[in-house]
Amino acid sequence: MALQGKNAEISYDARSNFGAKGWWIVIFSALNWYFYGGLVNSSMNTVVPQLAERLGVNSGNLLSLSTPAGLVALVVCLFIGRLAAKRGLKLVNGILLILGAVAVVAWGNATSVTAYTISLICMVCLMNGVQLVGGNMSITNWFPKKKGIAIGWATMGLNISSASFVAILVALTGILGGIKYALWVIAGCLVVLAIINFLFFKNYPEEWGAYPDNNPDLQRNESRMLNTGWTASKVLKQKETWLMGIGTGLYGTITIGFVSTLIPSLMMKGYSQPQALMMMTIASVIGLAGSYACGWLDQKLGAQKSAILYGIFVVVGLIFYFLPGTVCTWVYLIMIGLSIGGSNNYPPSMTAQMFGRAGAVVAFPIVFFIKGVLCVIPYFILGQSLALTGSYNVGWGIFIALTIVAIIIFYVVDLSPKKDPIDE
Repeated sequence: MALQGKNAEISYDARSNFGAKGWWIVIFSALNWYFYGGLVNSSMNTVVPQLAERLGVNSGNLLSLSTPAGLVALVVCLFIGRLAAKRGLKLVNGILLILGAVAVVAWGNATSVTAYTISLICMVCLMNGVQLVGGNMSITNWFPKKKGIAIGWATMGLNISSASFVAILVALTGILGGIKYALWVIAGCLVVLAIINFLFFKNYPEEWGAYPDNNPDLQRNESRMLNTGWTASKVLKQKETWLMGIGTGLYGTITIGFVSTLIPSLMMKGYSQPQALMMMTIASVIGLAGSYACGWLDQKLGAQKSAILYGIFVVVGLIFYFLPGTVCTWVYLIMIGLSIGGSNNYPPSMTAQMFGRAGAVVAFPIVFFIKGVLCVIPYFILGQSLALTGSYNVGWGIFIALTIVAIIIFYVVDLSPKKDPIDE
């Protein structure tokens, strides 16, 4: 399969004309992305060192527990996805947020490594579920055709969390006198979001008297749940499922590797820690534009062409990492900063495009799992690169090769909409 032309079943309308209710769903999704990114990723920069000091253990040992926690979360999310498909997003996401608040409090009040480990695993599993259900599936339910541009706006929440969450935690810790009290406040925010979820979120636009994509020409579904013939086994039998998961997973490794090693990488280049922190903040803010740009390109060009252009852009940006000089460093920072805003756009968009609005509820948790398994790679590759060579250069060279593999995957994969088995 080569590059695909225009497809009558795919919308290429990149306007953000979601309507008032549609815009609220986008904002709600962004809030879910914000707390997922803040707690699962950004908070580790400040929570882990403080809890390690309290528990009298090495912070690196505590941080390493995040990897198995993430793997457990992937398996749990398969169950969460199926539960959301059967019981509805609203109920499941609300419960996840409330349980997540409890887990955050337990995490901040852990008095032993065992308690820390259990609460961490619970928190990571629950917040990954929030990202899956409230962050992604809400968008594909409301925007079956305009999912590209909608998720482009929604994933800005992840970039905002990268730029602000640590600063908020540090400020709360200083004001309240401890990280556990800061996490109490964050837990309170999750409870508030859960209340908002139950009061002001709907599984589908039809439940709110609205139209999918805010488009009256699209057929409404007046039943409480959408009907589909797609099952987990049928989705797994599609080779495109695996190619989507692998390709988007390889793109995801760049985002994780960049965020997790940017500060030490810049310090190895001679920048001070304050300078590196400032540059990381700038990269996160730049990612806001990247989220929208990737969503717009996805919608305007289609998921396949957009994903290929994204990969080429990333490869060029990574090449600048190896070039000397301040200008090249800033080019690298800006290009990869833009790319981190878009790497999370493609999995839900591609899944909804291929399996349809109803089928995506079944298919996306599976694609999410395949992608997530690959996203544990960067910690090992970059860690070994640093341990064996004293720098991340070899690791980033490997990532350039993996990105090229992803580009090839998206060149050959057929992302055309599939016929729902229920219609056969």
